[in-house]
Amino acid sequence: MDNKAYIHAMATKLGCSADDVNRLTDGFAAILRRECAEQNRVAIPGFGSFEGIKRDEEIRRNLATGKRMLFPPCIEVKFKPSAMLNKRVNN
Repeated sequence: MDNKAYIHAMATKLGCSADDVNRLTDGFAAILRRECAEQNRVAIPGFGSFEGIKRDEEIRRNLATGKRMLFPPCIEVKFKPSAMLNKRVNN
């Protein structure tokens, strides 16, 4: 499902305009970015939780060339689905 199909499906489901769904989606994404950047957890009951995890800088070796490269520290977003979501998807 692409973004356009998602917006249309949500607008139909909620009975509102596509612009309203776009604003809600953008707002959610902004909150998620901010909270994950601060390494906080965002939990959505019945869906799952998002969490920002800081990865330290590390030196990795390119297996093809043997050259060593330094990767800077970064924040990685992890998603953990809830038990209810797993149950509904698998049934």
